[in-house]
Amino acid sequence: MDYIDTKHVAAELKNRLQKAFPGVKFNVRKGTGTASAWISVHWTDGPCTADVEELTRPMQGAQFNGMEDAYESTENTVTVTVKGRKLTGKPLVDGINTHRDVSDDALKVAAVLWSEAHDGTEPPSSGMLAAFVVGGHVIQENWAPQQMRQIASDVVLPQRWAAAKEQAAAQAARPATAHEDGDEGAEGLRLQHTAEDGTTVTGTRLGDGAAAVLKLHGFKWHRKNQYWYAPGSRDQEADTGFMDAVAADLRAEDLTVTTAQPEATPSA
Repeated sequence: MDYIDTKHVAAELKNRLQKAFPGVKFNVRKGTGTASAWISVHWTDGPCTADVEELTRPMQGAQFNGMEDAYESTENTVTVTVKGRKLTGKPLVDGINTHRDVSDDALKVAAVLWSEAHDGTEPPSSGMLAAFVVGGHVIQENWAPQQMRQIASDVVLPQRWAAAKEQAAAQAARPATAHEDGDEGAEGLRLQHTAEDGTTVTGTRLGDGAAAVLKLHGFKWHRKNQYWYAPGSRDQEADTGFMDAVAADLRAEDLTVTTAQPEATPSA
């Protein structure tokens, strides 16, 4: 049985989260010290914890059994990409902690809803308050700050996330015309290698899914020239195996890719 290091699992998890929840910034970190086999995931607003844990749960290699006071194998396997190679094995991850933060903006909206439910009164800073209903959700008996946090989590954020998904679906349904490199009407991506520029990818669009794949293979965005490039590939021979792996992963995301490599120089 092959084992996948925690740091590679964390990188793959971040890639999957960004792909599943576009527009949400996830902070995925591997633990240190005695918690080195753990991963923490933090994000603000966006999807609920249950939705995120649908993706994190399959990435755990073990889970704690409180009855036995021991870790038990989940029998999960994961596939990750490391330096252009796909590896499949058991994740060396004992647990994944998830935490969603609530933005100040969402809390402000929740405060307005709290006041509307209490005839326009301002929420007090202390004192236990009775339960009430907002947007069909029962807000539990609690102090006002905790009630407003529940309103933000149960009412405001789900409404915003549903609207964000509808907007993303509408944008995806529109025909793509403008590409990130400025070519109007260009079709697909172009993966090529030249001695001057090294290995580059042009023709990407914001939100097309290419960025996550290219970052996974070590590509960086060149702001001046407006293309993705593989660091250290300039003035080097084309790494055909690397380019094939990149092209395969891009095509796996339903992206059209054409490749261009320099012709071999004939020997004397």
